[in-house]
Amino acid sequence: MRRRERLTGFLIIFILLTFSAYSNSMNVGGRMLQPNHQSNSNNQTYESNNNFEDRKISKKSDINYKLDSKEKTSLETETINKNKDSAKTDLLNSRDSKIENELASKQDNRDLKINNHREENNNDGKEESSEITFAEVERKPLIKRVKVHRVKSGETLWDIAHQHNLNIDSLIGANNISNMNSIKPGQEFKILPIKGIIYRVSPGESIASIASKFNIKAETIMKDNNIKDSSKLKIDQNLILRGAKPEFSYQDRLDQKFMYPINTRITSYYGPRWGRIHEGIDFAAPMGSPIRAVSSGRVVYSGWASGYGYVVIIEHQKGLRTLYAHNSKLLVRSGESVGRGEVISRSGNTGNSTGPHLHFEVQVNGRPENPLNYIHR
Repeated sequence: MRRRERLTGFLIIFILLTFSAYSNSMNVGGRMLQPNHQSNSNNQTYESNNNFEDRKISKKSDINYKLDSKEKTSLETETINKNKDSAKTDLLNSRDSKIENELASKQDNRDLKINNHREENNNDGKEESSEITFAEVERKPLIKRVKVHRVKSGETLWDIAHQHNLNIDSLIGANNISNMNSIKPGQEFKILPIKGIIYRVSPGESIASIASKFNIKAETIMKDNNIKDSSKLKIDQNLILRGAKPEFSYQDRLDQKFMYPINTRITSYYGPRWGRIHEGIDFAAPMGSPIRAVSSGRVVYSGWASGYGYVVIIEHQKGLRTLYAHNSKLLVRSGESVGRGEVISRSGNTGNSTGPHLHFEVQVNGRPENPLNYIHR
């Protein structure tokens, strides 16, 4: 029994020892393995983290590269488009500018043509066509193409003539110049479009007689003055005579002095009157008073003239005439020679007259001038 008890005790002890040893071995093995497992786990985690970061960096690099490539491509595309747009805009602007310049040039030419034609028609207020040609402008009478020059300080007649490619004769033949050596700033002179003179038609004159007087062709006078019917020439009509020279010179003006045609008071002077120019002076002359020639000369007309009534015209020398109007009776005939102081008519109230009086004119180169510059008592 005791032996069995002993064996049982030994068995129990062996079992306990074995179990204890097994337990210890298990605990030791567990503690040994745990650090290695943790190390491996940490290593794996570190490697995993490193790989993740590398992947993140790689992805970022890829993304950045892709973004840079897209931005670069977008920038290049935008630059190309801008260049194309700029080139297209420049082309359009150039084309538009060219079109605008052509339109502006056409408009300028049209405006210039219209303005030139309106100036030639002396601004008569009528609407003009834009299709006026220079040939049509050239057909305008020369008298309507006369310009005006306003004298500047220091200018002389010779300066003005040279400036407009004319000569002194053309200035004298178109203007009333009493003193060639004394012109004033602001004074105005007519400038002819050609070399010649302005001639005013007197009673009894015709195209043929004027042409013969100045030795020019009648056809030239009619063409330059746009006269289609020579029989319709009017008294006091102004003509431009191409190439003609003034008959009465500056020196002639200084030497010539006239007597009074009648010794009475002057009732109306030369100059503006009733909205127009009074081209002579009026003397009080009771009906039938004797009228005398102011100087010797030849009677070039004696008869009726519209507006003047019965009139006498005397030529004292080439370019210088005197006119006596509104007479009641004429005592001389055309072609007769008269002497200074000779009675040539009797005063009256014929023609456009408001009462008996003498209308007296001095005509120089076919135009009336102030008689007071030529007559003295």
